[in-house]
Amino acid sequence: MTSVEKILYFLLLAGVFASSYAAVAVSANGIKEGETEAKGVSSTVPASSLVAAELLDEPAGAGRKTRGLINGFELLGDLDGDGKDEIVLAFWDAPGGSVVFNYLVILDLEKDKIFSQSIFVGDRVQVLGGEIYGNKIVVDLVEHGATDPVCCPAQKATRTWVYENDGSFKEMPVKLKGRLSVEDIGGTEWILTMLNGEAVPEDPRISLTYEDDQVKGNAGCNSYFSHMKDLEGAGGRVKLGPVGSTRKACPDDVMHRESSYLQSLGNTTSFSLVGRQLVLSWNSADRSGALIFIPGKKIEKHFLQ
Repeated sequence: MTSVEKILYFLLLAGVFASSYAAVAVSANGIKEGETEAKGVSSTVPASSLVAAELLDEPAGAGRKTRGLINGFELLGDLDGDGKDEIVLAFWDAPGGSVVFNYLVILDLEKDKIFSQSIFVGDRVQVLGGEIYGNKIVVDLVEHGATDPVCCPAQKATRTWVYENDGSFKEMPVKLKGRLSVEDIGGTEWILTMLNGEAVPEDPRISLTYEDDQVKGNAGCNSYFSHMKDLEGAGGRVKLGPVGSTRKACPDDVMHRESSYLQSLGNTTSFSLVGRQLVLSWNSADRSGALIFIPGKKIEKHFLQ
């Protein structure tokens, strides 16, 4: 866990989620006992809370995480014009039921204090990426359209928040970008990092690319190929054809990983794009899992780039 993550978790644990402003005292060696201010209410947070903060992103209950950072999303820029960059992170929180709240958290580091603001983004949205332009935070995401089922947001949009002179953020009108489609994963070579909950080594690389209804790549030993199409009327839902591959032999551990990957890929039923990561979810009888990819080299310009 990085120092920035520790700071964020401490702020969230202290109740910053429900507030619009917080200040926490820090030292070069970490976070010290400090105060948070939330809507005019001040309370002291003991440094011992850091123990809980360290565990905040670990599985809870039946192995399900309740909150965490959105991987791959971190923006730097001077929003308030003071000559120092602010840090913008994206955070999700699943307090119970099927809801998953998403927030932007803006951290402003000044000498021995950290000032924080949070912006509520939405429930069950998919945060894709963003940029800071001057005093503006611009975020690409997928949110619920008027006819989308609760499970499956499919409306691509760009949302913008502008830093105001009083220190608040004002949201500008939302710009709609069309419907989520499997075409949105094109233009990038995706590199597998997690295979059904297990980390994948960098070598041999497992990759995936998409173009014109075809997916292909390297499964670690052999090249593979298949077809993938959107299911009509269901954003993020896809159908894959049979997966074919070459038939080279490699060491047993490589072949075992390749077999698991190709079997999982062939059962893919949906995809999502979160924090510039591609997630392929699969189901087969009473089993399910996920393939998580990070972007590698760019092939052509697309919505996410």
